[in-house]
Amino acid sequence: MNKFPQNMKEAVIASVPNCLVMVVGMMSLNLWIYGALTPAHFIHAFPKIFATAFLLDFFIVGPIVMRFVRRFNIIKYMPFFRVGLMAGILTFVAPVIETGYAPDLARYCVALPRNYIAALLLQVFVAMRFGLFVLGAWRGRISVAK
Repeated sequence: MNKFPQNMKEAVIASVPNCLVMVVGMMSLNLWIYGALTPAHFIHAFPKIFATAFLLDFFIVGPIVMRFVRRFNIIKYMPFFRVGLMAGILTFVAPVIETGYAPDLARYCVALPRNYIAALLLQVFVAMRFGLFVLGAWRGRISVAK
């Protein structure tokens, strides 16, 4: 059986834990860098950032990247493009959601490469594997129940 999601339900089951790990990791990193990593600030911002990241990834970035990598037959590079697009958008959008103010160009240009590298490493080595693990556990539970 293929370890990747095979339908929309499985895609949601794999995407939620993947997105959860990414948002917790990237929010923690950025809040820590800017000296604002407190439980109150994290808990206040987390639901909005998680919802934004999940909806953005699942309904906009994911389909765009899939069309692109299939068209040019470069599916093995999908994480690079997906993380790049998500990091580019969320590096700008997350501060707007948290504070109401857009980052200036200098801060964005410093944060984007850092966020891209951190997000790529987190995605490839932790988040994707956790999402696929949860999907595999869900499939195992379903096949036992049948």
